[in-house]
Amino acid sequence: MEKGGGSDGAPISIEELDKLRQIAERARRNVIKMLFYDQTIHVGSSLSSIEILTTLIFKHIRTDSSLVNKDWLILSKGHAAPALYAVLAEKGYIKEEELWRIQDITGLLQGHPETFIPGVDMSTGSLGQGLSFGIGVATGIKMSNGNGRVYVIMGDGEQDEGEIWEAMTHAVVRNLDNLISFIEVNNFQLDGSTEEIKPKNFLPKVWEAVGWKVLNCDGHDFISITNAINEAYKAGKPVVIFAKTVRGKGFPAIENTHKQRSSPDDARKYLLNA
Repeated sequence: MEKGGGSDGAPISIEELDKLRQIAERARRNVIKMLFYDQTIHVGSSLSSIEILTTLIFKHIRTDSSLVNKDWLILSKGHAAPALYAVLAEKGYIKEEELWRIQDITGLLQGHPETFIPGVDMSTGSLGQGLSFGIGVATGIKMSNGNGRVYVIMGDGEQDEGEIWEAMTHAVVRNLDNLISFIEVNNFQLDGSTEEIKPKNFLPKVWEAVGWKVLNCDGHDFISITNAINEAYKAGKPVVIFAKTVRGKGFPAIENTHKQRSSPDDARKYLLNA
């Protein structure tokens, strides 16, 4: 059995930390650069996810020819697809020039992840479905005696979806210790701040009461993310990591606001000054 990449509980080195920071910075710039080609992309949510995706794809995701021995990455918050594409391009799964054709009818990359795109394990976009799918995959892996893990990335606003509340109890019943979920806490959802729409501060207690191992991390700090993942490996039960993030992280035009989109002019100013 051949495995590629991945890190099973190893601490992060200085060299690795520098590499991850460089990858994330290039990916962040490329997400913002995509605004020259499509102004409808969800830049805010994408920039919230860059470091988590970079850490998973470059440090933790293990590849394998077997579906039950590979690690699965499910971006349930599929509107953050530009971030996934930018990191996958850094990994070499897709050509960088494809980034500049996002949502073009002649291009490979669509507004939400599709499984025909190399490196994408689930077509997502309808919020709330990623966790259910991940539970199904994690269950299948265990039934087949595989050693693959499943990583699911969700948003805090996504927690309003009833399907998540149904799914979270099933993961515990199935004792899915090969399932690690991230909930990005950037305090914004579609219609405004989570505090205004539907407060989420109680969520960690709910997940813990149901039977999940609950962890926390700084979603923009590679060491914090890696430490949380390494702790998750030892939990012996499903794990949810509440990752504190900032919508639009690193892009002053929209950073930490309700804004999802921006303009080529703002992108140009950023790229000239970065």
